Amino acid sequence: MIICISREYGSGGGEIGHRLADYLGIPCYDKTVTALTADISGFTKELVARSEDKTPLPFDYSGYYYFYDGSSEKSLPIYDQIFLAQSRAILRLAEKGDCVIVGRCAAHVLEDKNVPCISVFIHAPMEERVKRVMERQNLDEKSATKAIRKNDKARANYYRKYASAEWGKVQNYEVTISSAVGIDNCVKFLADFAKMT
Repeated sequence: MIICISREYGSGGGEIGHRLADYLGIPCYDKTVTALTADISGFTKELVARSEDKTPLPFDYSGYYYFYDGSSEKSLPIYDQIFLAQSRAILRLAEKGDCVIVGRCAAHVLEDKNVPCISVFIHAPMEERVKRVMERQNLDEKSATKAIRKNDKARANYYRKYASAEWGKVQNYEVTISSAVGIDNCVKFLADFAKMT
């Protein structure tokens, strides 16, 4: 039972992932992926964290090339190197057993390696997302809306680059659910779905 959660910014998808894991009695990997990716890649946790769910356009790569001993992977832009290391981290964590993995194109990474998983997309009405971001980050409505649009765009670009698919498109997931039905209801529904699969 490996459940991969992708989510709109401010939808509560991260909270749902952690609470779902607690409900099922299995680990939830979120920041753990960052730490393991740093260990695998040799990059700092801070750099890995900055790269997650984001992908700069090609002209933004200036200053981020890292060449080492002529090997093809080390000749890639740093964000691509981090994604490859992150993919290895996700595979290692999935190999440990049942788990929930939040973000990072995890479903694509596992499906590409023929590792069965349940891919989930969490969304919510914009007004609820704005309210959640305002409360959690102590922002005004305008700033919260701007943060949501910026992060959603970054996640869409990241998904398009590394999964070669459209982020948030229902056909790309086994389950899509709105957190507007309530966090507890989402957790219960996803737990029941996972047990049936």
